[in-house]
Amino acid sequence: MIEIVRQAHVDAPVDAVWARVSDAARTPSWFAFAERVEVRSGSGLGELRTQHGRWGGKAAEVDQEVIAFEPGRLLRWRHVEERLNGRPAPKFAASTEFSIELEADGGGTIVRLRSRQEPASRFKGWLMKAGSRDVAKALERSLARLSVAED
Repeated sequence: MIEIVRQAHVDAPVDAVWARVSDAARTPSWFAFAERVEVRSGSGLGELRTQHGRWGGKAAEVDQEVIAFEPGRLLRWRHVEERLNGRPAPKFAASTEFSIELEADGGGTIVRLRSRQEPASRFKGWLMKAGSRDVAKALERSLARLSVAED
């Protein structure tokens, strides 16, 4: 299992942070991996959506299913399918989950971003570990963007 966790204090109450991180339409305003997120069906637990962005200079699409939804506390999704330039992406991970965890901290919020991936093979795990620094930096950029007041 490859797990990357980054956290930061956001100077806003939990309810305000939750409103931003749980709304798919607002995701591109703070999440470094997302240029656009479209909800395909549902809301909350079981919501199906597609995140559009870029990875390695290619157009990336990730179909996601929300697998945990605890308002004001936890949002977790799993990757269902991944595509690069409209084609199935190479299968490096047997499973990928991402979570956003919130915790009240005085008048602010501790935000914890967690990426968990089970490599599809030992060799692919080695390659994923080599690229984990890029994921960690993207999580740090996301937290920095989340800490700034939304326009």
